Amino acid sequence: MQGYESIFIFDPNTTEEAQKEFLAKCKEAVEGNGGALVRQSLWGRRRLAYRVKKREYGIYHLLYLDRTPAALTELERLFKFNEDVLKWYTVGVEDLDGEFAKFESLKESGSAAQSLGDR
Repeated sequence: MQGYESIFIFDPNTTEEAQKEFLAKCKEAVEGNGGALVRQSLWGRRRLAYRVKKREYGIYHLLYLDRTPAALTELERLFKFNEDVLKWYTVGVEDLDGEFAKFESLKESGSAAQSLGDR
């Protein structure tokens, strides 16, 4: 299944409750625009490669959604206007399930940070 892989980084001071509320808004926005949020994963608190908005750490989240451009546009609008989101990046992928499985295996082995740069 083709779709989009979107990673976004929360400010490290963002509460767990605020993160859950934002993820619920993301799901609602995607589904409200005819898309589907296929998978999501919390990567956790990680050191940033460089400072972003004076922060050295961030909380990483990964979302996989089906290929619905209107849903992606709305999702990125939410990222843009949420002050707790430091950065985001979205790419198109050919196999959502395969990419998710690959990420989860790398995450469990602890080598995801090194391997994500190889894409």
